Amino acid sequence: MKDSPTSNGSVAARPTGPEGALAERIFYLAPTILGVLDVRDRRIVARNRAFVRALGIGDEETPERAWETLVSRIAPEDLDASAAHAEQLKASPDGEPLECALRARCTGGAERIFAVRCLVLTRGDDGVVHQILVSAEDVTEQRRREVEPQKNEALLQAFLEHMPAMMFAKDPESRYVVANVQFERFMGAEPGSVAGKRDQDMLPEDVVAKVRAADDAVRSTGVATVFEESVPHATEGMKLFHSVKFPVRGPGIPEGTVGGAAIDITAIKRAEAERQEAQLAVIEAQQATIRELATPLLPIAEGVIVMPLIGTLDPERASRIIEALLAGVGAHQATTAIIDITGVRSVDAHVAGVLLQAARAVRLLGARVVLTGVQPAIARTLIDLGVDWQGLVTEGTLRGGIEHALRTRERRGGSIRG
Repeated sequence: MKDSPTSNGSVAARPTGPEGALAERIFYLAPTILGVLDVRDRRIVARNRAFVRALGIGDEETPERAWETLVSRIAPEDLDASAAHAEQLKASPDGEPLECALRARCTGGAERIFAVRCLVLTRGDDGVVHQILVSAEDVTEQRRREVEPQKNEALLQAFLEHMPAMMFAKDPESRYVVANVQFERFMGAEPGSVAGKRDQDMLPEDVVAKVRAADDAVRSTGVATVFEESVPHATEGMKLFHSVKFPVRGPGIPEGTVGGAAIDITAIKRAEAERQEAQLAVIEAQQATIRELATPLLPIAEGVIVMPLIGTLDPERASRIIEALLAGVGAHQATTAIIDITGVRSVDAHVAGVLLQAARAVRLLGARVVLTGVQPAIARTLIDLGVDWQGLVTEGTLRGGIEHALRTRERRGGSIRG
């Protein structure tokens, strides 16, 4: 074996003859990243093709420049840790590798993770390490696969802890295998104590039967179901939940495992009911206003009120007319109530009877009804019906009815009562 210069001017010990050439070729073509580093003089003595491809440090760079490039590629945090690794390597026996992990920016700028092994090649007479053999393997994807389940578990745990819904899963025997914090709180259970329990351990028998039926429906159909259910709370009474139950399938998960989530909608439903009640009250008030508009009552002089009617007088509206008329007579102490039917389309026997009833009822209160606006067609109808209008004053127009009422009031000293 002799020392000979490498292609970039560095010096390394290598075997001579065909064996030496073969050793150099094996070193260069090895799929593992290989490099010989002079840690005393801070130079890269040799590096193979995998080293160059991974880190982009080509043969054209000098050993010293290549060292600077390598150092610049290593993550700062790992570079700080490498100093401690170097001290460990100095104290380790020759032939005993030092293993560590380093992150470095590779060709293209992407950061990769490498599993690194270092072996002491040469030392000085004082025992100080001169050259080391470094081998490295890109384990980025492997680390990602190792970390992915942990990351997923952390994400799931975060959802379980912070979701406002109760979340759980049961095995084929209906034993709880997963339950989040909200579920434990609702059941009044200690953290982590729900696992292995069944519904009958925490719920009344009648509720257990409903829950089991929902679970079995999911198991038999294999389809998720959404529904509302009532569940008693230990201190707050019955609670209403919007729930979903679904089959849980996957590697290692027994057939028949059921998952579920439930959101407390008690307050929402209560608010909806209150809104509906308020809406009904508004509708009722609107209808009352419409009824008042449909049967307007106008005081036009002391003791004289007018109720103009427009449109069709169906039985329901006719009943409201009598109520409004009697209330108006009492409220205004009226002596004359004028009912103007100029705008009424038609009058049948029922409506005619209602008008007569209104007149008689008003008479019982000491007032008189004056019917105005009787159209010829309506007069003919009333005659054909044989309606008895005895005691009922009629005028052709509303103006005539008002003049009649005022004359009568003046003639009787402002009142026709008695």
